[in-house]
Amino acid sequence: MFRIIRLTMYSFDNKEYTYHFTAGLNYFRGSNSSGKTEFYNFLDFMFGSSEDIRNKSWYRDTLKKATMEVQVGDITYILTRFDDPSRNYLYYAGEKEKEILDLREYKNRLNAIFARDTELLKRIRDFTDEELTYRTFTIFNFLGEKRQGIIHDFFDKCSNIKYSVKLAPILNFIFNNNLEKIYLLQKELEKLQDELRKAEMAYSRYDFICKQVNKNIEKLGSNVWFDGKNVEDIRKNIADIKNMEEPKKKGKDRNISELEVMYNNLSEQIKVYENSISDAKQFENENINRKKLLESLEHLIAENASFKYLVEPLKQLVNELDSTISFNQYTINDKTILELKKQRNIIKEAIKRNDSRFQCYIMEEKAKSIAIIEDYLSADIHDSSEELKKLKKEIREKKDQIKILQNSDDVVKTRELSKFITMLYKSAEGISSVVDNDILQEGFRIQYFKRGNILQPMVEVNETDENGLKQKKEVNWYTGSLARHTLIQLCGYLGFLKILLSEERYPIIPILVIDHISKPFDKKNALAIGQIINKAYESIGKENLQIFMFDDEEYAVLALEPEHSEDLVNKVKTGFNPFYYVMLEQQ
Repeated sequence: MFRIIRLTMYSFDNKEYTYHFTAGLNYFRGSNSSGKTEFYNFLDFMFGSSEDIRNKSWYRDTLKKATMEVQVGDITYILTRFDDPSRNYLYYAGEKEKEILDLREYKNRLNAIFARDTELLKRIRDFTDEELTYRTFTIFNFLGEKRQGIIHDFFDKCSNIKYSVKLAPILNFIFNNNLEKIYLLQKELEKLQDELRKAEMAYSRYDFICKQVNKNIEKLGSNVWFDGKNVEDIRKNIADIKNMEEPKKKGKDRNISELEVMYNNLSEQIKVYENSISDAKQFENENINRKKLLESLEHLIAENASFKYLVEPLKQLVNELDSTISFNQYTINDKTILELKKQRNIIKEAIKRNDSRFQCYIMEEKAKSIAIIEDYLSADIHDSSEELKKLKKEIREKKDQIKILQNSDDVVKTRELSKFITMLYKSAEGISSVVDNDILQEGFRIQYFKRGNILQPMVEVNETDENGLKQKKEVNWYTGSLARHTLIQLCGYLGFLKILLSEERYPIIPILVIDHISKPFDKKNALAIGQIINKAYESIGKENLQIFMFDDEEYAVLALEPEHSEDLVNKVKTGFNPFYYVMLEQQ
């Protein structure tokens, strides 16, 4: 059970005014400049919008603060916001105002109220890789005037980049039927990433010690290099140096000239291979273009067989060229280049080490190097490079599996949403000429597409295939007025709220706030608005969704029967803010 019970506004001169609300539909009528849109935005402000109302003439020097009484289940909360966005209160009804909350803490407290299942919220965050709160889900709560009639990316708040970038991951979560599998894979991924961090730390330590040992070995004139495994060889070499014996050389020493020749030869081989791969890939791209050309020519033959003699030679040429390309060779060449580059790096390191032969070091420096080497040799290290490769490969595979599952839509759920939206729209049959015109089209329905967040009207048309057989084909139906698209958009909002509220798993406020929806409608078609809302309430329940509507028409014009209604302009006020007087402002 959720309900906004009342909203009380306080002026700087200690006056107050209270708006009372009920469950179900709350309707507020007002002419132009009476503050309908301000009321619409103010509800969002009370739920944590960061807007600074001091910058608006509607509130400046008139509104000091506002409190909103909200019932969530069996608990009633008091939400208080001052004209200064950094001053807020949130406490239980019956208590007194306690500490002042900044906006961040105020939103955190609200998030704790609407996201009661913290484990589920964590799973949503893990799934989407986004920091999502109840504020993100207000994208489903507000249908404003500016973006009415939009059926592609149709939520009003999608015009704000901070909401639009988070909508796609939210939709992926809502329409995914692999949540348990993804959750388990993410746990496995976390474990692998933890192991990777430890392995990287171990490898960093191993790499640092090897470099320090070899740096000091260079000063001793030895060609036995430390790799983490040959500790005894290094110790024996150090013992020989201490005993003033010539250290034994490992293998044949190559001079710098030989090493440079080897380095240059390897560089030339690498260059040849890279050029060869580049040429082969360019050749393949050209052949792909030939195939596309061939497909176009084959369509030409299908229309006129007399051109066949021109196409056949080209087709044969493309097939011959295709057979000359070996994609396996690309892989072989790539691996060959990697091996050559690895050898070149070894030679480069050998050249660098060879340079130390021509540098002279005094005995004190050599003694210091020996001490450093012996100290590092006592460290317990191992080469974890292979382990790192294995872990990185497993992590990459796990991420790929998760990505595939995340992008896998629940087709049944999407179909049911589309059916519900279509049912709401068709419920205005016989009431709206806009709806009647659509229903006359064969196979008319509204299909929801997650990608692009689209509400797409579809119809069936008759087509004749290449064999002359007639068959039905479903196509997009694009015609229609702004009123038609606004009705579809309203059905989309109500369809999503039905899903989100019935599943009871999302941090959503159970309200829908609609601003001036009658604008694109004539009198007859405006009746469809009430019909659709009443039909939606049959499935959702008035106790589960509180609707706030702000319009300049009488509610009967929209075929509505609100549980509460009032005019924004009356004897004691000129608009939404009871302390702001339009006439005085105009003078």
